[in-house]
Amino acid sequence: MDTNNPRMLNWGWVVILAAFAIGGASSATAQGAQIDLNQFRPAELATDGFASSTPDGQGHARFGFQVWLDYSDDPLRVNGTEVVAQQLTGHLMLNIGLWDRLVLYVDMPYHFMIKDPMDSGAFKKSNLGDLYFGGRLNFFGTRDDIFQIGTQATLTINTASLASGRQSFAGQADQKPYLGGWFELLLNFNAGDYVRIPIQAGYKIGPQRGDPAVLFVGNEFTYGGGVLVMLGNDHFMISGEVFGRTGANPTVNMWSKNETPVEVLGGFKWLPDFGFTLGVGGSAGVTAGYGAPDWRVFAMLGYTMPADEKAPDVDRDGIPDALDQCPNEAEDEDGFQDEDGCPDLDNDGDGIVDADDKCPNGAEDIDGFEDDDGCPDPDNDGDGILDADDQCPNDAGAAENNGCPDPDRDGDGVPDRIDNCPDDPGTVENQGCQEKQLVVIGAGQLEILEKVYFKSGSAKLQKRSWALLDNVASVLIAHPEIKRIRVEGHTDRTGSLKYNMILSKKRANTVVRYLVGRGQVSRSRLVAQGFGPKRPLVTDAKSKEERAMNRRVEFHIVSKKPKK
Repeated sequence: MDTNNPRMLNWGWVVILAAFAIGGASSATAQGAQIDLNQFRPAELATDGFASSTPDGQGHARFGFQVWLDYSDDPLRVNGTEVVAQQLTGHLMLNIGLWDRLVLYVDMPYHFMIKDPMDSGAFKKSNLGDLYFGGRLNFFGTRDDIFQIGTQATLTINTASLASGRQSFAGQADQKPYLGGWFELLLNFNAGDYVRIPIQAGYKIGPQRGDPAVLFVGNEFTYGGGVLVMLGNDHFMISGEVFGRTGANPTVNMWSKNETPVEVLGGFKWLPDFGFTLGVGGSAGVTAGYGAPDWRVFAMLGYTMPADEKAPDVDRDGIPDALDQCPNEAEDEDGFQDEDGCPDLDNDGDGIVDADDKCPNGAEDIDGFEDDDGCPDPDNDGDGILDADDQCPNDAGAAENNGCPDPDRDGDGVPDRIDNCPDDPGTVENQGCQEKQLVVIGAGQLEILEKVYFKSGSAKLQKRSWALLDNVASVLIAHPEIKRIRVEGHTDRTGSLKYNMILSKKRANTVVRYLVGRGQVSRSRLVAQGFGPKRPLVTDAKSKEERAMNRRVEFHIVSKKPKK
């Protein structure tokens, strides 16, 4: 080498440094530089920044593509010496959205020109790049949220060296197929309607090439971010971004000058409604790391399949203006008349706004009882009887007393309605009387605690039943509100049906005559009816005891005077 010739001296450094970049001078001359020099990787979606990826999805089954052209000047200087003077790279990128949160993408770069400083042809002037493909997943948030988070994983195949062993800074060199990886965390902050701040950090896995004393490339930490200003209803984007990387080996190349490229970028995109995107921009290296040029310019054309055209919806309540009865006021979606597009501040129309109404869909019944909570109170006193049927709606009572509290005239603790002696104090055990009772006032009937006995096969009353019937008569006289009693006669199946029907009716009449004659009960309050064997207590009775149970007299309350 002629050391007196500066031009020859610089070219000598080019050869030597290229050799170091691939790990040795002997292999340099045979294979060229075996690293992927271009550090500018376009973002996956046309709606992202230029180099900054956002966690955005693209919508289910929406397809998109991008075409990029990128020119860089002096992208490689090692220790101050120019190694690569110019590089011109294109990208063909495809993507598709799935399930709104997942995006799959592929990027095929092609290097149209890689020139050494002397333009000597030392490097292959054009070559295929390394193929990138992967997926992005949005974990949280949309453009309408303040914060978004996602991740993306990208795999690389050394298609540059597989296509041509002399790949000349076009990709990672390996004579066999090699699969690399790039894993990134994506964050985005939406500062209002106009400003987006994407941030990303990642780790890239690749083959190790070079000499630690000059340039050593292997696994790397990557980072980037920017500020995207959206104008004109998101039709224009002004972008300022920064991106870079550094070696992942702290003892060899982390934060070292040659292995830490950093670029700052500015650009402009136009995103019209019909799906296409046009963008131009430039960047410059702020460090001397490999791949960071003195300056870079780029242009892109992208297309994203438009979303289904939505009808105008001024108030953004999801109801098109043509169907919205209140197009300038958003519907309050609360399950009440949500189809008309109008806010319903008082769903039930009870005069209490829904925000203060504990029962927004049930109108308050204004009746002086808890009228401020907005809830209807169909049973104010909680006695199980609706106010409409309750004669004492604010005082709990029994259904038998029409919802009113039970009176107890004699104060013996037994309510009058079931007190056999309502005007004479007695005991609970004796149904409110002082003497033992053979009758209990039940629900719908007078329940007798003994049988009514007749002579066998006859309607003649036995004397042992007189006391029982006297007790029935005294209860009826003490309770004039019982307007009518049906005295029922029942027999067993012994004998013919006709005979038993007549017998049961006669026995019922006998009881009625006794109550009227001996008991002084008004005849108008009593009605006799015989059922014969048609209503047995024990069906298919066989034993003497079972047949005796079916022979009986019952006292059913037909009607009562309503309580006032």
